[in-house]
Amino acid sequence: MLKRVKKAQTAVEYMLLMAIVIGVVLIALPSQLPRVYNSANIYFDKSANAIFGRPPDCGDGVCDNTIAEDNESCCDDCGGC
Repeated sequence: MLKRVKKAQTAVEYMLLMAIVIGVVLIALPSQLPRVYNSANIYFDKSANAIFGRPPDCGDGVCDNTIAEDNESCCDDCGGC
C-alpha cells in the first residue's frame, strides 16, 4: 500500500502562495512607488525639523496650520487662507 507524503505537497503550496504574493507586489509596485516615496520624504523631513528644532517648511504638501519662519501661515498647503 502506498503511503502519501504530505510534506512535499505543503512545501509546493507555500511556494505557490509566495509566488502569487510576490507577483501582486511587483505588479502594484510601479503605481504605488511615487506615493510611498513622497510620503516617506515628508515624514523624514518633518522628523529632521523636529530633531533640529527648525519650523516646518511651507509647501511640503501637508496642511498643519503652523507658522513658518517668516511668521506667515502656510496657505499653499491648506488650499489658501
